[in-house]
Amino acid sequence: MNRFFLPVTNQPDTIKKAMLVLELGQDPSGFRVVQATVSGQAVSSDLLGARLDQLPLPFSAPALLDQLQAAVVHNLPGQFTFAHPDVTHTYHCEVMPVDDRRLVLSLERQESVPNGPLALADIVETMPAGLIVFRAIRDEKQTIIDFQAILCNQFGANIVGQSRETILTQPISRRYENMQEYAFFHQYVAVVESGKPHDQLLHLPTLDLWLDVSVVKYGDGLLVSFQDVTVGQKTASLLASVMNSSPAAVRYYEAIRDSSGQIVDFMTSTGNELAAYRDFRPYPSTIGRRLLDLYPHLKTNGIFERYVAVVESGESQRFETSYEGPANTAWFDSTAVPHGNGFVITNLDITPFKRAQLAQQRQSELITEVLNSSATSILVLDPLYDEAHQLTDFRINLANPATQVLFARFVGRDFTQEAILQQTMLTLFPAIRERDLFKALASVVTTGQPLQAAVDYPQLGITYDYAISPFQTGVLMITTDITPLRAYQQQLEANNAALIRSNDYLQQFAYVASHDLQEPLRKIYAFGDLLLKQYTPVLDANGQDLLQRMQGAAIRMQTLVKDLLDYSRLTTIQTPFEPVSLQELLRATLDDLETVIQDTNATITQRGDALPTILADKTQMGQLLQNLLTNALKFTRPGESPQVRITASLLGADQLPQPVLPSASSQWVSLCIADQGIGFDEAYQERIFELFHRLHGRSRYTGTGIGLAVVKKVVENHHGLITATGRPGEGATFTVYLPIH
Repeated sequence: MNRFFLPVTNQPDTIKKAMLVLELGQDPSGFRVVQATVSGQAVSSDLLGARLDQLPLPFSAPALLDQLQAAVVHNLPGQFTFAHPDVTHTYHCEVMPVDDRRLVLSLERQESVPNGPLALADIVETMPAGLIVFRAIRDEKQTIIDFQAILCNQFGANIVGQSRETILTQPISRRYENMQEYAFFHQYVAVVESGKPHDQLLHLPTLDLWLDVSVVKYGDGLLVSFQDVTVGQKTASLLASVMNSSPAAVRYYEAIRDSSGQIVDFMTSTGNELAAYRDFRPYPSTIGRRLLDLYPHLKTNGIFERYVAVVESGESQRFETSYEGPANTAWFDSTAVPHGNGFVITNLDITPFKRAQLAQQRQSELITEVLNSSATSILVLDPLYDEAHQLTDFRINLANPATQVLFARFVGRDFTQEAILQQTMLTLFPAIRERDLFKALASVVTTGQPLQAAVDYPQLGITYDYAISPFQTGVLMITTDITPLRAYQQQLEANNAALIRSNDYLQQFAYVASHDLQEPLRKIYAFGDLLLKQYTPVLDANGQDLLQRMQGAAIRMQTLVKDLLDYSRLTTIQTPFEPVSLQELLRATLDDLETVIQDTNATITQRGDALPTILADKTQMGQLLQNLLTNALKFTRPGESPQVRITASLLGADQLPQPVLPSASSQWVSLCIADQGIGFDEAYQERIFELFHRLHGRSRYTGTGIGLAVVKKVVENHHGLITATGRPGEGATFTVYLPIH
């Protein structure tokens, strides 16, 4: 609640007439102002709770304080006159105790020797404040049931809107029907019964009037005083509205001094609040409370000393403060400005800015840590120009610790980071102007296009990779030591060369296998055939058996050489892929196997989707289908006809049995060839694709052990997948997954 008191002034002779309601504080000699009225002067709000001995003369005169103390001790009204050496007038006073802690003081300056005592009633009538004294009306049980006015000045009657005669002759209940339903009646009763005063700011809407009301116990009744504070309240409301809409908090604190005049605390006065303060504010309202009671930590963090220095020196201070809350920290930009016997503090919530600043600082620290821990040299170079605006050099603006190691290798001595920064490249390396590196740096500055190149330094046995790109007005140069990578690359190049030579040898072998090896085999077979045809009569059974075995061996050798030649071609000869219809290729393969199918009385069925057209090597795809179908027809159980099932499905990449690279095709075809033959143990499902690997002897099933190896190689050449499942005696299933695009 706002209070309005007499203005503080250093000119005591300006006080002509005053009435004060005083309250005895904790200090037996200290009276605090509760209400005050000064005749002929505006009323001020600067003295909320001010001690009388802290006010200017005549209010702080020792003679006056002694008389007031005596009035409280004896609890009797009295009159007295006093003067003081520092004032030129005599003052006449009347004191009326209200209770054991409150009294009313009237004071009037005498221009000349008074003709007689000043009547308290005269002061009551002339004071610009309402004053009504009520006595309590009790029933036979001593319960307060009403109040009757026994004193009322004209100002009070005017504010109430009734004549003094009516007020003084009628109890309150005659003016207020159902009086006990009004809150003020119960407040009045509580003051009389408890002795505790009641203060409130009362608004009368019908009169557009604001009253500052103070109710204190007076005997077995009440002393009610009220002042018209409408103008001040409207001004305060406007000020509060302005301050509440302000992004900053503004509050006044008045100094509290000890007997030696030292500031020991500050009294919290009027001001607005910030939403950011709510988490740190110990009470809903802080007005009228001591600063150190509210925020004791200010005594230890140096802020309290700042406030004292502002008041004592009269100089403003600006600083940053922070508050640790249960869930977060708030930051404020604070400015303390001296004002009267205290200071005005302005706090602006800078928490969002501070958090962004701290985040940026942490980011900067992280970048610095990355730069310092990086094994790669990082340089920021700013170009320097001569008067003709020709590029002459580069100044080092930033260099991380790895740059020191890099520079030391070239000049044969160590560098400190301070010795590098703000130096020029020509100062450190005079010969650099003639090097390609300087030309590259100049090109990036001129064209704005980044460059990257690897440079070998054979004399040092190192290789650096330079990545140069535009950065602000200069360039950013990142230098990476790729000496191990360069050595690996050279080894890889040597391995590639060896692989090329190996492929050449393999091609030569394939040529020999296709020509030089097969020619003797054809002659062996031809000569053996002649022997069998022309000399059978002269050969006994043993000789004929040997010739037939020789012929079988020659045929197997020819088949083996042919299969080896086919496999080598899968590795050494790669033809461009072309659209291949798998459905048509499957039909052609089955036509080629028609004789075998008829001889074995095989049953072949196809189900599922039609096989699509894919990009592939048609010859290799033919080998794949030929070998898979031949195996399915060959490995049958004794006495049973082959049963072969071909199933095709279109799949997405996420439906494959194992993950593929993101760059792989998103559409795939699954080709499954299943039989009901002899099957195999799945412990061998990987080995069956190895070259020359056989699970059965040649006496039972013919073949060279190369067919499935060819199938897997074809699948790999087409970036596909293949799986095999089976159980002994229950058949085998081979599934090929091929990308469509």
